Amino acid sequence: MYVESSSDSAHKVFFRVLGPLRVCFGKREVSLPESRQLTVLAVLLTEVNKAVPVGRLIDAVWGDTPPVTADKQIQTCVWRVRKALVQAGSRADLIETVRGGYLLRLPDGSVDTQLFEQLRERGRFRARAGDPRGAVDDYRAALALFRGEPLAGLASRMLEPVAAYWAERRLTLLEECFDVELALGHHRELVGELSLLVEEHPLREQLRWHLMTALYLSDRRADALAVYHAGRAALISHVGLDPCARLQELHQRIIAGDPVLPADAVPSPGAYQGPVLRGVS
Repeated sequence: MYVESSSDSAHKVFFRVLGPLRVCFGKREVSLPESRQLTVLAVLLTEVNKAVPVGRLIDAVWGDTPPVTADKQIQTCVWRVRKALVQAGSRADLIETVRGGYLLRLPDGSVDTQLFEQLRERGRFRARAGDPRGAVDDYRAALALFRGEPLAGLASRMLEPVAAYWAERRLTLLEECFDVELALGHHRELVGELSLLVEEHPLREQLRWHLMTALYLSDRRADALAVYHAGRAALISHVGLDPCARLQELHQRIIAGDPVLPADAVPSPGAYQGPVLRGVS
């Protein structure tokens, strides 16, 4: 799924970085087997439509120990990436040589990270406008773009912060999505997914709050309390802190048998309207 940004179908290319790096022309994938080529392309994708200095590409590939021929090897890598893309059907000038570096010129919607942001924003617009079900559809479509860890398999110190950034964006959007889905009454359906996420991220208190809420609303009060105590033990063991005030309040509400979601958790219809996102449906 991607935004069609060019009228010339032969030139349409879509890059996937929310998982192993992939280059797609429709249903076809372009093979770039050498890790250096993939690393160079990944760095260019992190700076789409911006000039990337050769030195930055050298750092990404070799770190602090580049060979004396690093400049020429980067030039060769870029030439091979260009050749593979052109053979697959891209424009010859997709990667431009600029003063001191290279520039990957792409229309909006050509990278899955761009599509992720478009869907996330439209989901937020729909939530504010009183369309929670539409918001969940967009959130889930955005989350489905992830196919594993971002930029998986690329061993570059320079790319590690980029991968961590997008992994965090995914978790944050999941938390937003759970807020809306719980308010819509989807608590029973969420228990399994949330249980796996809490096991994977035991110190993430927002996810634990969602799991406790889903269990409590599913008439599993004892399980919800057990999740709280397991989280408290993990926090004390790892960082020496008690759970946050929100978790503690939820814990007390569950003990008392009080409601845990406000009546206005699902936004009521409003006048706010977001922009129309071309090609996203």
